[in-house]
Amino acid sequence: MFAASGRNVYACSLLWNMLWSCGLMSVVHLFPLSKSTREGVSLMICQLAWRLSLFFAPWIKCLPDEDYVDQWSVILGLMAESDAEAAANGTTPKPLFVIANHTCFFDTVLSVCKFPGQVMWRVRTYMSAGLFKLPVLSTLCKSVGHFPVYFASDEAGKFKVDSARMEKVEAEVDAHLKSGGWLCFFPEGQMNLTPDKILPFRYGGMKRAVEFDARIVSLVTRGNTSVWPRTAKVGGFPGQVRYSLKNIAPHGVCEFLRLAREEGAAEEKEMKDHEILARRMQEIMQIQYDQLATPSGKALKQTKAA
Repeated sequence: MFAASGRNVYACSLLWNMLWSCGLMSVVHLFPLSKSTREGVSLMICQLAWRLSLFFAPWIKCLPDEDYVDQWSVILGLMAESDAEAAANGTTPKPLFVIANHTCFFDTVLSVCKFPGQVMWRVRTYMSAGLFKLPVLSTLCKSVGHFPVYFASDEAGKFKVDSARMEKVEAEVDAHLKSGGWLCFFPEGQMNLTPDKILPFRYGGMKRAVEFDARIVSLVTRGNTSVWPRTAKVGGFPGQVRYSLKNIAPHGVCEFLRLAREEGAAEEKEMKDHEILARRMQEIMQIQYDQLATPSGKALKQTKAA
C-alpha cells in the first residue's frame, strides 16, 4: 500500500516539477543570452526541479560513498588548473568526461541531482532522438542542449546509428568540447538487463576520449532498479541506492594509456588505444560496482590524485 502511494506522490511531484521547470526554460530562451548561457541556466533549473522531487520522496534513500565529495574536489581542482593554463596559452583545455553505468531512467535523475552545480553547467549528453518528440521532455532536451542520437532502425535491441544524420551531431559535439564543454554518457550504450555485470563499452565515446585526451571520472550506482524498475514508466518505489565517484584518468587519457601500455599485458599488445581504454574502464567500473555491495563505504575509500 505504502509503495503504491509513495510512487504516486513521486510521480505527481516529478510531473509538476517538470511542467514548471520546462515553462521557465522556455522563458529563459527568450532572453538575448549566449546559447551556452541559456543551456546552462536551463540545466540548473532542471537540477532544482528534480532535486525537489527527490526531497519530497524521503522513502528513496540515496547514499554516497564517504569520499564522493572529495573525489569531485580533486577533479574539479585539476579542471580549474587546466582552464587557467589554457586561457593563458590560448589553447583548448582537456575536457572532462563523466561515464556511468546504465540500468534504468533513475540513473539520469540521480546524476542530475548529485552532480555539483559547476559540472551541470558545462556538461552535455547524448539522448535518443525519440525523446525529443515527447511532450514536456522534448522541451527539456532542446533547452539544455543535449545531443540527439539517430538510430538507423526502430527495432528493439538494434542500436546501429544513422551515420548520415549523426555526422552533423558529432560536429556539434566536437564544437562543444573545443569551446570548453564537458560530456557525460553511458558507455554501455543501452540499459543493462543484468545490472550486476557491466556490459562491454561501445567504442564511439572511447575514441572521442582518446582524440581529446579527456580526463575521465566514473559515476557508478547500485540499486537504482529497486526505485525505478527498468520497464516502469515512472519510479518512486521505496528503496536504497548507493553511488560513488572514481577518478579513473584525472590527468588525461593519454597518460592513462601510457601507464597501461607499460604494464605490457599480453592480450593488449595488438589492441588499439580506444579498445584498451574501453576494456580497462569496464573492468574498473565493475570493481567499483561490486564494492558498492559492501556494508561500509570505507571499502570504497580512494586515494586522491596528485
